[in-house]
Amino acid sequence: MGTLNSRDRRRSPIVAASLGDPRLEAVVRATAMAAFLLVVLSLLMAVLLAVASPAAAADGALTPEQEKLASQIEGKLIAPCCWTQTVALHDSQKAEEIKMQVRLLLAQGKEESEILDTFVGQYGEQILASPRASGFNLLAYLLPFAALVVGFGSLALLVVRWRTRQPAMVPVPVESRRSVSGDDAADDLRRRLEDDLSHFDS
Repeated sequence: MGTLNSRDRRRSPIVAASLGDPRLEAVVRATAMAAFLLVVLSLLMAVLLAVASPAAAADGALTPEQEKLASQIEGKLIAPCCWTQTVALHDSQKAEEIKMQVRLLLAQGKEESEILDTFVGQYGEQILASPRASGFNLLAYLLPFAALVVGFGSLALLVVRWRTRQPAMVPVPVESRRSVSGDDAADDLRRRLEDDLSHFDS
């Protein structure tokens, strides 16, 4: 096999030993080949997993939890073909494409917020069935409650003002009402008597 110089020994003791021993040289070569095969197999496994994940999602091979989440996400997205119904309800090719894309993203391990952000990046905020409660969209949630508060407050203020403007009602004692009604009856009887007397005089 030849002799080793000092430079080869300093560079790699294993190589130096293999060059001096045929059996050790075979072991080193076998180890290097095994390491190379291991790297190749690892790369192949990574490629297969990357290809298998979308294929599994396309076949609908999601867990029950992922299927439930997919249905929830479909109810939060508007079909971009006519913008009238959610993807969960709309029957169109575009809606089916979005359903497939949602499942692909779930199979890749994406969260709900990440999936929604993906579609917002593609179609804008109008793809969302409900505006997000942030920024300017927050007014869509606050304005109805503010209108109710202002309406009830105005109604209560009007009721209070109306009550304060009503004149005070002074109750009339029962005895006074009786005395008044008695005087009227006496006057009526007196007028009748005077009328009868006037007939006799005539």
